[in-house]
Amino acid sequence: MVCSPSSIIEDKFLIDTALTLNLEVSASGINALRLSEVDGKEVVLEASSFLAKDEYTYAVKSTEVSSVLKSIFSNNYDFSIASSELLFPCESLQRSKIPVRISGRNKIELPEGYKWLEPIRLQPDSVEVVGSSDAVRQADLYIELPEFYWDGGHALDLPISGLSKDLSTVEIDRVEVIGLSELWTEKKVSIPIILGQQIVDVEVWISGPVRSLLKAEISELIDVSYSSNEGYYSISCKNLTRDVSVLSVQPNVIEKMN
Repeated sequence: MVCSPSSIIEDKFLIDTALTLNLEVSASGINALRLSEVDGKEVVLEASSFLAKDEYTYAVKSTEVSSVLKSIFSNNYDFSIASSELLFPCESLQRSKIPVRISGRNKIELPEGYKWLEPIRLQPDSVEVVGSSDAVRQADLYIELPEFYWDGGHALDLPISGLSKDLSTVEIDRVEVIGLSELWTEKKVSIPIILGQQIVDVEVWISGPVRSLLKAEISELIDVSYSSNEGYYSISCKNLTRDVSVLSVQPNVIEKMN
């Protein structure tokens, strides 16, 4: 069996990477008793042995194969190959940028009370690949997450799965999984607002990451406002950052004073 070192040679994809070779082997003396060791031997050639014959074929000279066989068997045998060259059919390599997906999300555990501040994602989330047209078209690239206790910010360097002898990446075969989790808490704040001739303390319950609630000014996190209606005021509150949620507002309706 004569094999190529890879299914990709220069800018071509080898449709067949291995050919069965029929050859005559002769030897003298005690070597003649060991001829069976040649049978079924796999010969892997260097990429430099493959010469472009035309757009769809690579050729390997039989003398090249004989030379490798003699080297393997220490010149104990003489090899005779009927054809002057071996032909390997090929096709043009296909290139495409393929997305990489995340597998095994259920293996990630957050500490009690933690939530995602920045959910896990890939960097980069797609890679350029080359290979046969079928391999590129059917490509399913992914990384498999390990069991991991994700407390805070982490970056995991992981190999890309789904590659094969028919499909390889152009530059990188690993990507990073990054993400940030934070301890979540709830907090009650009291905000005075002036409604006509009244001053009302509005109690607002909010939830969010501990560091944001402890370090940021309340005015940076939420905005309390009101609207005037016939006989009453409606009080509302909105969050000013995506990480903070408004849980409740009390009171949310105030009667007007006569």
